[in-house]
Amino acid sequence: MPEATLAPEAIRIETSGASASEVVVRDPRTQKVLYSFREPADAEVTAAFARARAAFEKIRAMPVADRVRETLKLRDYILKHKEKIVDRIVQETGKSRVDALMADVAQALSIIDFYKNTAEKYLADEKVPTPIILQGKKSYIHYEPMGAVLIISPWNFPFNLAWVPMITAFVAGNSIVFKPSEWTPLKGLYEEIIEGSGFMKDAITVMYGGKETGRRLIDQRPAKILFTGSTRAGKQIMEQAAQYLIPVELELGGKDPMVVFDDVNIDRAAAGAMWGGLMNCGQTCTSIERVLVHERIHDDFVKALASKIEDLTHAAEHGDKPDAGDLDVGHMTAPFQVKKVEELVEDARAKGATIHTGGKREGDSHAYPPTLISGVNDSMRVITEETFGPVITVEKFKSEDEAVRMANDTPYGLSAAVWSTDLARAERVARNIESGNVSINNVLATQGNAALPFGGTKESGFGRYFGPHGLHSFSHIKSVIVDAGNKIEPHWFPYSKEKYALLSALLDVLHSKTGLSKMLGLISIDGKLRKLSKSKRK
Repeated sequence: MPEATLAPEAIRIETSGASASEVVVRDPRTQKVLYSFREPADAEVTAAFARARAAFEKIRAMPVADRVRETLKLRDYILKHKEKIVDRIVQETGKSRVDALMADVAQALSIIDFYKNTAEKYLADEKVPTPIILQGKKSYIHYEPMGAVLIISPWNFPFNLAWVPMITAFVAGNSIVFKPSEWTPLKGLYEEIIEGSGFMKDAITVMYGGKETGRRLIDQRPAKILFTGSTRAGKQIMEQAAQYLIPVELELGGKDPMVVFDDVNIDRAAAGAMWGGLMNCGQTCTSIERVLVHERIHDDFVKALASKIEDLTHAAEHGDKPDAGDLDVGHMTAPFQVKKVEELVEDARAKGATIHTGGKREGDSHAYPPTLISGVNDSMRVITEETFGPVITVEKFKSEDEAVRMANDTPYGLSAAVWSTDLARAERVARNIESGNVSINNVLATQGNAALPFGGTKESGFGRYFGPHGLHSFSHIKSVIVDAGNKIEPHWFPYSKEKYALLSALLDVLHSKTGLSKMLGLISIDGKLRKLSKSKRK
């Protein structure tokens, strides 16, 4: 394989006098321009789907094993060039190298290896039970490809949330048109991986652009849309897709709680809350934003958590030193999100909350320090709105019922965590929290298992990917019954009073009799019905 050339200099475009149709990409750490690109023309959008639909005809005809082998080419290339890939991710997102490696690159590798071992089983025709009334027949479920699908990824995990759904869609037999976020497009990286690995040509078509490009792509009527991003944008995409009845899967925002009972190891629980809330600089839809702590250990928990946060290495103090893998919390990515975090923290401060750590950035820097807030209430925006930044709030609860009520007091339902040494209680609370994912005595752990489906409830969206559910979500699920016989069915035309009476008796036997009585009754009625079906209407 040729050596990768993944540095953005290879695709740099001078941006002096950039027009409104150009997208400018900056390094969040320095805010310097990396490159820019123009929005695609209408003809390019149309051509992208034409290529994807032509590729789909080839992909759908491939055995699942052959599709899987294609993804192994991507895996091997990504693994070989992972350090250069991490460089690109860090440069456009500002995150720490460890977060880029483990939350972006590792997830892409994981889904490939998972489907390597399971995809043929999950996509095989599935035989299901056939009721006795349909005796002599066999029932199956077929999982068939959908077509050219559209995947729109967010800026916070530009590698992970691109490759995981793309791999899933391809293994299920679909071609992909992919639009990355205009904030972290990683322009040229996807194409180099595809071409450098020898992956199937035109199976994935990348289209760079902003919201208007996204709208034009939807107007091409893809077979399905998977969108990951904000709830507001998800609603807009769903509204447009509804005009064409395009199936949509939405992975949206969260306001994820962590419930901590008074029997936990406070040191470990505080360490979990810190990582769950500050990993990727808190820019995670499953980030722990609200920690609900039993009143008996609240003060000790806050003290322990504040102490741990103070010991972190973060971008606000790291200065210009290169990240050799020792930076815990990097920069925030998008300028609008830094301002949003700033507004929420200042609102909480003005309304009387206690800021234990962080709480202020220098000038217009994207290095917002890890922030811990207590003494919060529902009048504060930091409690009711998704923060999506390096901010953790801590609240008190008195009882299990109150903890569940507080955890569910949000329009979102994406992820949660429950901590207790009483596993029966922890599992009970986990069942009562309205959420698509729950980790017990851990945080964000469900996302580490590719066999578990991922998705939300309420305003966190709907649909699932990962595991068998992911492959099936990118499949037409077809029901098939096979009848090898040549007999006229007794319930077919013509109808008669005698047939009606026998069919009524059949229902009685089917749903009120058991064992031998049921079997003999069915045999008797079936014989009479078949005899009656052969006779002509008088």
